Amino acid sequence: MVLRRLRDLTTATINEVIDQLENPVVMLKQYMRDMEHEIVKAEETLAKQKTLAQKFQLQADDARKMTAKRAGQAQLALKAGEEELAKQALHGKMHYEEKVKQYEQMQKEAEEQVQAISKQLHDMKERYQLLKDRKHALIARAEAAKAKEKMAAAMDQFDTESIAKGFFRIEERILEMENRTNVRNEDHTFDARAIKLEQHDAVEQELKKMKESMQ
Repeated sequence: MVLRRLRDLTTATINEVIDQLENPVVMLKQYMRDMEHEIVKAEETLAKQKTLAQKFQLQADDARKMTAKRAGQAQLALKAGEEELAKQALHGKMHYEEKVKQYEQMQKEAEEQVQAISKQLHDMKERYQLLKDRKHALIARAEAAKAKEKMAAAMDQFDTESIAKGFFRIEERILEMENRTNVRNEDHTFDARAIKLEQHDAVEQELKKMKESMQ
């Protein structure tokens, strides 16, 4: 009993899902929700990418500062006659110059990604707004089509031929009843006239007898 109930429940759930999948209004609203979700994800990705580009810019700025600092240290060391220290400073300067190039390249790539994501996000929002503007019209059309579909189904079930036959039989029955009533009325009229004639004849007979007796 419980298993059958669970089976029926599962079947009902599946049928409900199928009905929803076949319902254009439900599908349209789901598409809108999916687009809203994608827009939110794109906005989050864009924010992260902008933060990353800013991070690379800061790192490049720090590397430039360190490059200038090591260059200054190399000059000071060379003036002080510390050639080995000057070499180490120059080595550090070259290291940070390479870092500057790396961070600049990564910043450039991050900014290109920002531009690409920004364009995609702009296109998504335009497409979403277009669908949003058309949503009400599409829903109205879907509801109208659904109403017509129901009306067509109702008309298919409407047996006009049987109903016409039923009306014809009723009309025959009423006509039969009317004829039967008319016949009865005619019979009553005939009986009344016959009785009246008989009464008249009896009166005439009595009158004749009275006249004869008086003579």
